[in-house]
Amino acid sequence: MAKGGRCIICGDRIGIGLQLCDWCRDPKFEDVLRGLIEEVDSELKQASRIDVKANPTFSLIADLGILGTRHPLLASFSKMIAVLITEGGKGIREFKARDLYYGQRDVKPFLMMLHDLGFVVYDATQEEVMIPDDSVLLKIKHELEADPHRNPAAAFALGYATLKSILKTLELARQRLVEYGEGVTCLYSITRNGSGGVRMTMPKSYMATLSFVLGSWAREFTEFSELDLHKFMIDRGVMGKEFKEVLAILSCAFATAHGLYERASVEHLGRIAIHRFRLSEDYIRLYERIRARQRTR
Repeated sequence: MAKGGRCIICGDRIGIGLQLCDWCRDPKFEDVLRGLIEEVDSELKQASRIDVKANPTFSLIADLGILGTRHPLLASFSKMIAVLITEGGKGIREFKARDLYYGQRDVKPFLMMLHDLGFVVYDATQEEVMIPDDSVLLKIKHELEADPHRNPAAAFALGYATLKSILKTLELARQRLVEYGEGVTCLYSITRNGSGGVRMTMPKSYMATLSFVLGSWAREFTEFSELDLHKFMIDRGVMGKEFKEVLAILSCAFATAHGLYERASVEHLGRIAIHRFRLSEDYIRLYERIRARQRTR
């Protein structure tokens, strides 16, 4: 699929013939991601009900996923997840795929992604969707508010699905060229230009933010400067209002499940205030557990 140009995970510029940038290709990046998913999976097995507001591990995933629920490219997917969680909580398990279209995006790749993860069973021939008994969607405490912008349950489901799909993408990229419709590319959209070429569009601010957080953890950084984030995002084409929204979500300016980072200090460059942010205490403990697990391997 990729002929060079942009990293398929974070959107950074890469050379011809590459799929991943140095940041996402770093083995420590995959180790941290795998450790985080293992921690979530372990707690999911023990939990009969997922309350994303009460459990720091689950709230972390919701905090990572909330930028996805706010991204216009993922609006139809976020709405679908919110509806599946809410209706599943009411006992409704079967749906027609056409009834899960919320917007102009083709939802088939996303349904295939949810099918591969075991969230749903998708029959592409019959265009039917079923929530199986062991689906994580049935464990998530659904919110009465169906608007995915304000629904931490939808943010958790989208964040969890995205992280697992990033891991699958990294595993595939070590072996071969990743095709559209595999791993995290199910979140992306494709269009054909006038000359017949295919252009893939990714939700850059969402994917770049996930990459920034995971890559920072991989490098054992629990703090970041506003300038560090700004350079990272500019390199990946995230600027202006998009950058401000990323910074706002990471620093708890919007309503989130918990809050990823908290303002730690401020320094001044002339008359300009530059803030530093520190990972929240609950998440530092989670980060340390993941690091301890990696050291014992």
